[in-house]
Amino acid sequence: MKRVGLRSKNAELLKKAEQALAETVIHRRPFFINGGVWPFVVFGGDKDGNTVIRTGHAEQALVQGAPLYLATVGGAHIPDSAGIPIEELAGGDVPGELAGLMVFQLSPMRPLTIASKTSKRGSANMNDAASEILELHRGNNAAIIETPDEAFWALSVLKYLDETDRFFPDPVVADFYSRLGHSVLNQTIH
Repeated sequence: MKRVGLRSKNAELLKKAEQALAETVIHRRPFFINGGVWPFVVFGGDKDGNTVIRTGHAEQALVQGAPLYLATVGGAHIPDSAGIPIEELAGGDVPGELAGLMVFQLSPMRPLTIASKTSKRGSANMNDAASEILELHRGNNAAIIETPDEAFWALSVLKYLDETDRFFPDPVVADFYSRLGHSVLNQTIH
């Protein structure tokens, strides 16, 4: 992820997070975003060999119908910056091992909401799961995201949002980043 940064005191967790981001596959992107809502279906295998499927959305905050551009700004260049814990962005739906992973440079901030979570027993073949999910959600305008480990689903969704922002930038956010300069745009995970 180019703009979004991660920080943790646990080096092993950061290594796992980087691996999960590298192995995330975005099978389909929506053709349009409706009213500041980014729908998604994210799926991945768990340690018991099941496929866990989450359907949800990321939604930009609104104030009286106008988009509110909340951002987390932080990183090595800003001392004592705290960021946002991943569990707050994901509505608490993260395993204990991810607790305390801090997210930085997220703009606009879009909390993730899960509408449904299902598990398919003994169906950890991701190729079959991807085909089935793509067929099942053929008629809706949701991103279909495969995460290498269902525990890291929120990071996989953040990767999708980051890529979407780079390929289809929001005019307000693009203007904001253009005023900050290129140094912020070229940061990677810390």
